[in-house]
Amino acid sequence: MSLLLPTDDNGHPIPVLGFDYRGTQKILVTSVSTRNPNPIPDDIELVTLIATGPCRFETGDATVTADPQTSPYLHPGQYVDVPLKAGERHVALIAEGADCEAYIIGRI
Repeated sequence: MSLLLPTDDNGHPIPVLGFDYRGTQKILVTSVSTRNPNPIPDDIELVTLIATGPCRFETGDATVTADPQTSPYLHPGQYVDVPLKAGERHVALIAEGADCEAYIIGRI
């Protein structure tokens, strides 16, 4: 039996990643930069981010912080796939307005 990947509008296969079996990390995002307390496992090279409110994010090591002015913007309710570079095991987030929740989903 063959397994066909979904295709884009040009007929090219779209690779599909599964979700990390170790679960999703939930972070409370406030006006102070907060990062995930548990490092993302070393075998994860891509994470999907989603938040319930507007916020900004950065990826990096255990000291990473998000800047409310210059960090990439994460729109509420929109999934964003973010590749991780070597040594990036943390995601820092900071709220753009009211506190919200964000989810870091490892992809395999």
